[in-house]
Amino acid sequence: MCGHVEIGEQKDIKIITRDGGSYTPKNSGGGNPGSMLPVVTDAMPDKVQQFRWGLLSLDDDKIHSKNKHARIESLFLVPLWKDLIGRKHCVVRIQAFFEYNKEHQKTYRVERADGQPFYIAGLWDVWIDIKTNVLLPTFTMITMPPNQAMAEVHDRMPAILERNDIKTWINGSYTGEQRVAFLRAKPCASEVLKITVHKDHSTEK
Repeated sequence: MCGHVEIGEQKDIKIITRDGGSYTPKNSGGGNPGSMLPVVTDAMPDKVQQFRWGLLSLDDDKIHSKNKHARIESLFLVPLWKDLIGRKHCVVRIQAFFEYNKEHQKTYRVERADGQPFYIAGLWDVWIDIKTNVLLPTFTMITMPPNQAMAEVHDRMPAILERNDIKTWINGSYTGEQRVAFLRAKPCASEVLKITVHKDHSTEK
């Protein structure tokens, strides 16, 4: 689910580096697991940073692109997610995401009908490369059951937040249970989404 995204325009944001510096990122067309994407975390809620897509745990001995998604149903069951929920929340900003439907033999582009960016709820952590002692911030996107529109092309969808709800997800005064309940209570409505065919694979030779 959501293995490729479009990052889109970034002219309106500044990325804050770990040493406190800042820069305006270049526009980027796409991103896959392993890419650096713009995020806001509960540790620095007023700053936009770049984290690597694909959560790495302290038990990992090398960089990989697993753990790119965390199912909302498993947040309190899987040890990796359970250790972060209630402590390390982030919001990922993307312009669109793409889903391949094997039955239709089509890849669909999913964006907001109003043209605004998506804000996806996620979890984050900082991984330490024991070989180099370099710190690498990483994240995973939370997924949930699809709304009616998404169900026609895929069985999952990202946990999409409205812009006004970002502060709730990264509000440190809320428990993990409260935040997950908030996601479940405010699923993305079908009319918010614009779903179009990005590529028809049935015509490929």
